[in-house]
Amino acid sequence: ALGDLSEALAVTNQSGVDSVSVEGTMGGVPECVIDLAPLRLTCQELVLSRRKVADEGCAIACGFVRPWVGRLIAVRMLECEIGDGGAMEIARLMLGKGSRFAHEGAAASSLRELVLSVNKIGDRGAAKIAEALPKCDSLQRLLLDRNFIGLPGAQALGRNLKRSAVRELVLGSHLGGNPLQPLGAEDLCEALRDGLDRAAADREARLEALNLERCDVGPKGAVAIAAALPMSGIRLLSLASDDIGDDGAEAILQALPPNILSLDLAGNSLTDQTGLLILNTLQERPSLSVSLAQNNLSGSMKASLREAFGQRIRV
Repeated sequence: ALGDLSEALAVTNQSGVDSVSVEGTMGGVPECVIDLAPLRLTCQELVLSRRKVADEGCAIACGFVRPWVGRLIAVRMLECEIGDGGAMEIARLMLGKGSRFAHEGAAASSLRELVLSVNKIGDRGAAKIAEALPKCDSLQRLLLDRNFIGLPGAQALGRNLKRSAVRELVLGSHLGGNPLQPLGAEDLCEALRDGLDRAAADREARLEALNLERCDVGPKGAVAIAAALPMSGIRLLSLASDDIGDDGAEAILQALPPNILSLDLAGNSLTDQTGLLILNTLQERPSLSVSLAQNNLSGSMKASLREAFGQRIRV
């Protein structure tokens, strides 16, 4: 209802309405206020980062831009207190569903970037976003770090990403990730086996960048990722602060795809056992850079790596 109301405001050109607010339950204080003026200035971006938008505000904003969804290039709602309800509204916008005024089925075909970091999105919301991905032909960057996505959300992402155009998926960062755990990481690996599916969907590129920092991948999750890596198009991979240990690192290093350029293994309690493997790996792959910062390497191993590889290695 909120989305339909704001969509009507947009198409009927109610320029006298500057904002829409949703009252909270305590003393009439607004739960959220959506300023419509910035949304009127451009039909290519929906940017509401670092505001208390919540699910209700997300519905209002998505409804307001729905009439020109086909022109949207970027949606950025970082740190907006959006939960599963808001994520579902975004998915509805991406699919072009439910509009009373725009052409039904007019999906967000021009959308290139979707930033939903630092919110409260769980598995239900992530699954709806995932289901919309194959319909967004231009979407290349998807940022979902610092949410609450677990196994069901990872399953949905893995299943749908391989038919999408997404090149960069961020589920983790140095500030936080998602509770994927080993089983979630294993299901997400389906996205790495995307060669045939993307070719069948006439996609120009494959998934190239994957950030799973602080996603609780663990050794078993690392082994599962390693099993899918050789057939992937990954060029940048982060498994920093994922507790993968030496065994997980060894599995990854032995399975690196041919075109990989950057590997982040920082903060995984790695020892000189992994350091020796890195020495051999970097010698064999002159284009590869690796981070082993915040691990348990000896001073002599750090010195050897720095001397041999300079800026290509962080220890």
